[in-house]
Amino acid sequence: MTNVRKLLVRWEVGLVVLIVVVMIGGQWADGDLISSFNLQTTALNSVVLLCLAIGLAPVIMTSDIDLSVVGILALAGVAMGDLMSHGMNTWLAIVIGLSIALVCGLVNGLLVVLFDLPALAVTLGTMGAYTGISFLILKGLAITTFPSVVVTLGSSNLTGTQIPIAVIVIIIIAIIMTYLVHGTVFGRSVFAVGGNRKAALYSGIPVNRVRILTFVISGFLAGFAGLLFLGNYQTAQAGMGASQLLPAVTAVILGGVSAYGGTGTIPGVALAAVLLALLQSALGLHNFSGEGQTMAIGVLLIVAIGTPQLVRAQQDWRRRRGDRNMEFASASASSGEEGETAS
Repeated sequence: MTNVRKLLVRWEVGLVVLIVVVMIGGQWADGDLISSFNLQTTALNSVVLLCLAIGLAPVIMTSDIDLSVVGILALAGVAMGDLMSHGMNTWLAIVIGLSIALVCGLVNGLLVVLFDLPALAVTLGTMGAYTGISFLILKGLAITTFPSVVVTLGSSNLTGTQIPIAVIVIIIIAIIMTYLVHGTVFGRSVFAVGGNRKAALYSGIPVNRVRILTFVISGFLAGFAGLLFLGNYQTAQAGMGASQLLPAVTAVILGGVSAYGGTGTIPGVALAAVLLALLQSALGLHNFSGEGQTMAIGVLLIVAIGTPQLVRAQQDWRRRRGDRNMEFASASASSGEEGETAS
């Protein structure tokens, strides 16, 4: 019975319930939400969000933040697209693009950790820098022709099925990241650093190295998201993917990762990304504008940040109330004993 109760209060179970509610409500309001075509389209459109959110999660788990992921996505995608358009071997161009993304993540980590700078300010600045470099590469132009390998990865299905290849790839990435964060010494170090950096340092954890590695992972997966973006939308231009920043951060926080670090799960983040993708699809089917969808995501972010605080405040209030009741009962018992002694 205790195990069932623990399962029912898990954050991930709540996300599954919300996904079911959105699917049922959306289908009731519009019969196209869970049609095979719409689910396939929604899945393809959500892989970039999933890739960004899964990469961003370890950074936030250490109580840092990386706003530059969309800048890295744009720079890596533009670099790969530009190299391919000039005749470079497709796989070599992909390796170079992902290497650029990895270096960008390393630069973020070094600036934040070694120079003890605020991650919010640093990654906001590097986001602008990386986006600016992508503008310089393409000079305001766009690339719309890509090799078949890239297009197949981003927008084709497994042979004989309606399952997008990109979805299979992102599931594999999610499994790898789940093992890395929840099944290795590195993952335990991530949570320790996010919980209390000084305590983690005194216990022998290489805090700086762990923090830098989280930025490297975030940068690399942002670059891979750029590759998926090229294959899905078949366009490379400066600033591509910029609209994915708010949904990515929201997916991480909504997935149960504390904005203050130290808690969260990769499966929770993946479920939250699926929930956001379905919600955006449902709103789109009802002709909600992009601004309306952004407003809904912003409200979800506020709720996701505020809910744990409200729960914690309620628990503290109950604990204090229980302590006062115990003190009152103890005082009453003492008074009764003194009265009996006096008699």
